[in-house]
Amino acid sequence: MARSTDCLIIAGDGVRFVADKKMLSDASAFFRDTLSALCHLEEQVIQLPTLDGKMVELMIKIIKGEAFVDVWAQENRDVLAAAELVGIVPQSPFDMTAFRNEFSVDQGWDFNFGSDGRNQA
Repeated sequence: MARSTDCLIIAGDGVRFVADKKMLSDASAFFRDTLSALCHLEEQVIQLPTLDGKMVELMIKIIKGEAFVDVWAQENRDVLAAAELVGIVPQSPFDMTAFRNEFSVDQGWDFNFGSDGRNQA
């Protein structure tokens, strides 16, 4: 590997990629947690045995902003599964209700106003 800021990613078919650790850590909790667990090693290697080299390359390009893919399109289900695996999109199904409720509590907002059937305006 070129720099100490780099790590090695090995795809399931043996294809190897060198990627910046900070970029990966900033992109997802999966990479952040994995790299954190490997921080004591001189060479940090992330194995992604369920993804082939082309898919790992695409994930890196998406993270870098070099590729844009509609992961929600039916023909891109494999890309969505890979993106969920590496944590760059939330696991589906994403429950917006739970997110909304948690966010509203954190912000002190009440999204249930008017739920008694009366017009509150």
